[in-house]
Amino acid sequence: MSVLYDRYYEVLCRSAFKRLQNETMIEELVQDVFIKSYLFATLRNKVLYEIRASIAIAKHAVNLIEQDSPHVPDSFELLHTKHLEQKFHEVINELPPQCREAFKLSRLENLSYKTIAERMNIYVNTVEKHIGKALGILRKSFREFDTTLSILFVLIEVLHHR
Repeated sequence: MSVLYDRYYEVLCRSAFKRLQNETMIEELVQDVFIKSYLFATLRNKVLYEIRASIAIAKHAVNLIEQDSPHVPDSFELLHTKHLEQKFHEVINELPPQCREAFKLSRLENLSYKTIAERMNIYVNTVEKHIGKALGILRKSFREFDTTLSILFVLIEVLHHR
């Protein structure tokens, strides 16, 4: 950051001076630009780090699920899992009827979008919209639990389309 500051500070000041002719204001504006750029770059890096960490955790969870891990959950994990399962069913039951049906056929019966469309007598892109809406509602509903859970929903969606 200091290299950029040293390299561009005077150039930016001269450029701004052509328009403002107020050195004090120009210095504040240019410093503000550098501070904001630094803060946003730092925030972006922190967010990317958290996303990568959450994806790694979610991938690990998917691997454990796929391997039928012999891990024995403790009582807190069981309680948390039951709570999540209950919340999941509540959210699904609150979906609009066609959205709920499309989601259940896709996720619980593992039917293809084409088969769902035929069964429900709707277009495939309508099925896609219903499933997308359901996933969006689920993500929003589970946001309070953890970003890892939201990423897990995305991974489940990706795995389902393999």
